[in-house]
Amino acid sequence: PKEKPPYPTVQGAAMRVSTSLLLVLGFAASAAATSTSGTAAFIEARAELGRLRATHHAEQSREAGEWVPFVKDVTLVTMEKQQVEEARFVVIVSAQRSASSSLAQGLSQQHDCIYNCNEFFGVRTNKQCRDFKHSGEGEAPLGRILLARDDLCEVGVHDDIGNPGKPATAAQECRHSCIVALKLFVGHGLRGQELEELLSHSQARVVVLERDPQERWCSLQEAEANNDWGTDPSHWKTATDSSRPPCLGEVPADLLEEHQGWYDEARRILSEHSISHIEVPFDAFARDSEAVIAKIWEFVEAH
Repeated sequence: PKEKPPYPTVQGAAMRVSTSLLLVLGFAASAAATSTSGTAAFIEARAELGRLRATHHAEQSREAGEWVPFVKDVTLVTMEKQQVEEARFVVIVSAQRSASSSLAQGLSQQHDCIYNCNEFFGVRTNKQCRDFKHSGEGEAPLGRILLARDDLCEVGVHDDIGNPGKPATAAQECRHSCIVALKLFVGHGLRGQELEELLSHSQARVVVLERDPQERWCSLQEAEANNDWGTDPSHWKTATDSSRPPCLGEVPADLLEEHQGWYDEARRILSEHSISHIEVPFDAFARDSEAVIAKIWEFVEAH
């Protein structure tokens, strides 16, 4: 018997799409079949499914006037276009107060040759990643991360923040299997073509980590009030945690709009380029971060 996949795939997630959307998909598949044949028609239809799901989710959120989760659990969004080159960097598309620091650090602890560069395009990155980032000034963002990755993998990162116990002989041990993990927030300024080039690159692997924006807002308020920006997993509060204080009040409209616009753009790019990626809801990560990180690492190795 066929083994059950370790996480839902887009086929399972698509079952939650409305009937009208599935009818549109059927029409798209039929149209593709009349203009092309066999595999080409199937690939086109699968890509159309991704585009339609992303569009439907954005419209659903806006019609409801509130945030709607894209998936309920860790989900591999599979597209026919698989990345054929080995991974060189993992992009965690996320937002502040969404556990992205813990996810990036957890990935770096999975393997001796994964380096955590945290907010590579922001101000919060470790010293050696920051030094290599500056060495690529004048390059486009994609060029900067590729240059930084090559430099890091040549000399290694030793006992730096988030990167303890890395091999002293990184140039020999990691050159062909070395990966840089980085977080990407809306405030880092990558939009449009720069974001598209980064997410669609053949050596990129993309993880979309999203938290309910109201929970993010409450977490931001608490962090600012107590001057506590820690990322200790024991302090996480999830939607199923009855012991936490209630999150009262509506999320500010500008924060909600920014949040939805950021994730909508990233998902649109992934859909239009038919890029397989993995969707991680915050609550799933908070429930069992080790299991989620193991699934992400499996995805990085397999695609």
